[in-house]
Amino acid sequence: MKKRWMCVVLAIALAGLTAAGVGGCAKDQRPAEGGQPLDAEPEPIRIGVLPTEDSLPLWVAEQQGLFEKAGITVEIVTFQAAQERDAAFASGSIDAYMGDIIASAALEAGGSPVSLVTVMLGATPAQGRFGIVAKPGSKATSLADLAGVPIGTSTASIQEYVVDKLMAGAGVPAAEVKKEVVPKVPVRLELLMSGKLEAAALPEPLLTLAEKQGAVLLADDTKGENITQTVLGVSDKYLAIPGGMVTVGCLLDVWDEAVDVVNADPDAWRALLVEKARLPEPIKDTYAVNEYPKAQQPTEEMVAPVLEWMRQKGLLKADLAYADLVQDIPR
Repeated sequence: MKKRWMCVVLAIALAGLTAAGVGGCAKDQRPAEGGQPLDAEPEPIRIGVLPTEDSLPLWVAEQQGLFEKAGITVEIVTFQAAQERDAAFASGSIDAYMGDIIASAALEAGGSPVSLVTVMLGATPAQGRFGIVAKPGSKATSLADLAGVPIGTSTASIQEYVVDKLMAGAGVPAAEVKKEVVPKVPVRLELLMSGKLEAAALPEPLLTLAEKQGAVLLADDTKGENITQTVLGVSDKYLAIPGGMVTVGCLLDVWDEAVDVVNADPDAWRALLVEKARLPEPIKDTYAVNEYPKAQQPTEEMVAPVLEWMRQKGLLKADLAYADLVQDIPR
């Protein structure tokens, strides 16, 4: 198990802090039992994101000046691929990222210690939809009809995890779950719509786009078990800096503020979502803007099944448990 030595140091340093303004952003902070002021200056933070809907509250906070209001410096860096984001995190070019639990566990096991500090999307099954669709005109009506039929997906990814979980939930034996590897989601969608793929796993918003263009939705993860979450991962090295811990605590407060703004009037932020997440033209005016969750730690029920799946697939370089990944942030 990874040593969380910084938790002990920072728990003593930050316990009982009297903070003015938003969250723990005040520079003059005192321990509960007296002593000298800590004067923990918030540390600038660089957060890597992908051009997807998961990060909308961060973009709203940036646009509305909520980071400046809270007294923290936040730079949001957009990557076009998860591999680029992960490489930047491993190299220290970014301090935090928007990603999934599988990518996070791979980083942790691969020597880039990370703490998952909040769920960004997927606190409820309705948030952050993934699904499996059949090509237009398909006679398939359920996942059982895909037994032995190749399903387009990526490998060692959250999308493969969704395929395995949905197919198992439909009672399809693992031996009859067939996959065709098409890593790039837009290419996968194109092959599906042209009939070159019988079925495909797709995330939003391309899942909605595929349905609009005639693909047959066979299942998604919006009912029953909550399969996928997007999380905010922060470098343990960054959190070991007192100012880093202060910034992240404040960042979570700002997240909550931005979530309130988005959830109060989701359509007011459609133009920003279209710009940042590049919603496809056919659905940009009708795509349902997500309801976002307040800051909350990923639960063990979210993390443990993912780690077990990764172990079964041989995807972990080191054995991990829930406590190795999830970090409580003083606020």
